Amino acid sequence: MKLRIAIIIICIVLMLMVTSVIDSFNHNETDIPEKVDVIIMLGGGDKGRMEKAAELYHEGYADYVIITPESKDIYPQSTEFAVELGIPEDAIIKEYEATSTYTNAVESFKIMDEYSFDSALVVTSDYHLKRSKLIYDRVSDGQYDLKYIAALSEDGEKWNERSYSDRIWFSEFYKLWGYWLGLYNFIDEPDTE
Repeated sequence: MKLRIAIIIICIVLMLMVTSVIDSFNHNETDIPEKVDVIIMLGGGDKGRMEKAAELYHEGYADYVIITPESKDIYPQSTEFAVELGIPEDAIIKEYEATSTYTNAVESFKIMDEYSFDSALVVTSDYHLKRSKLIYDRVSDGQYDLKYIAALSEDGEKWNERSYSDRIWFSEFYKLWGYWLGLYNFIDEPDTE
């Protein structure tokens, strides 16, 4: 009897592990963009994220773009690059505090509340989309209408076409597990003041 229970538990654990690994290769289920109050461009990655945010801005999906975090030192997430791509400086809302995907969400929602925004397109790299959606949905708790838009690399490559795709996969795999387990609360919790 105990052997049978042990075998069943081992089979369940193995099935969960296999399912988890298979699911980890599917990162880029992008939504169809629609008119919203603001576009949120998550910092990190290469120029592809800002290029996608600018494309959506020029197609009229929103009148404002939040850069989270904005950085003069990191060109792909700088106001300078956004302006170069044709986004007017008065349409850019700069956020300086975020240090992770979790704090991107927290800080973005503070800005959305400040501006009375109810909807947003969240733009990030294709490999980062699943984790961004997980945490933005969890932090927003249904308060905002959010759509998630995948950005390809600045060269137009999908994450799995890059020469270092194995490193991208592994990094997102363990970070996604950390986010599923709520470890972002211990790793990078923003000040509550």
